Amino acid sequence: MYRRSRGIWIEDGLIILSLLTLWPRILGWKGAIFPLLQYVALGVLVWILVRRVRRFCRAKAQL
Repeated sequence: MYRRSRGIWIEDGLIILSLLTLWPRILGWKGAIFPLLQYVALGVLVWILVRRVRRFCRAKAQL
């Protein structure tokens, strides 16, 4: 059976945390920190996308 690495678990956790940063805007909460958190979450999601695309390309090259 396939065993997921720690890095993938961390990526999944960061994705969930990034989704949680949307809730303050949905709920209409005001604060200077919320937009900053959303920009940080966007950067994290782009980083995760790059890592996963590279991982996919390496796996595809091995076939």
